[in-house]
Amino acid sequence: MSEPTVFEAPRMNKVQKEMLVNTPFVEFLGLEAVDSDKGIAYQLSFREEHIGNTLLRTFHGGILASFGEITAALYLVQSLDLDKEPSCNSMTFDYLRPAFAGSIRAEPRLIRAGRRFIVVSVDIYLEKKLVSIGRFIYTR
Repeated sequence: MSEPTVFEAPRMNKVQKEMLVNTPFVEFLGLEAVDSDKGIAYQLSFREEHIGNTLLRTFHGGILASFGEITAALYLVQSLDLDKEPSCNSMTFDYLRPAFAGSIRAEPRLIRAGRRFIVVSVDIYLEKKLVSIGRFIYTR
């Protein structure tokens, strides 16, 4: 078994790079951050350690939620130019369909950045099918 790797996109700022190094589960996930037309895109390729259902070979729900959470935080640091890692106070995660073995992609978006709270939504896709949606609330 090869060692998990974290890939950093060239356009990541200092705080994002520190988050990738200092967040324990990021290396286990094998998160990949790549440059795209819209900024930075996040993806995760299936590994045996990600299995939730051995018969169907699907991603474990905790892997999906962890991927969504770190993606939301990385996106928030980038979009609001934060100088430290945000702390998630609340999250809701909806599993819409099984995420079969393959490569999943996260598409985060800022829902609201108010004076007290920030809300980020993350859609997770397997190919072009939406498999889960996460909503994350941060305090300022």
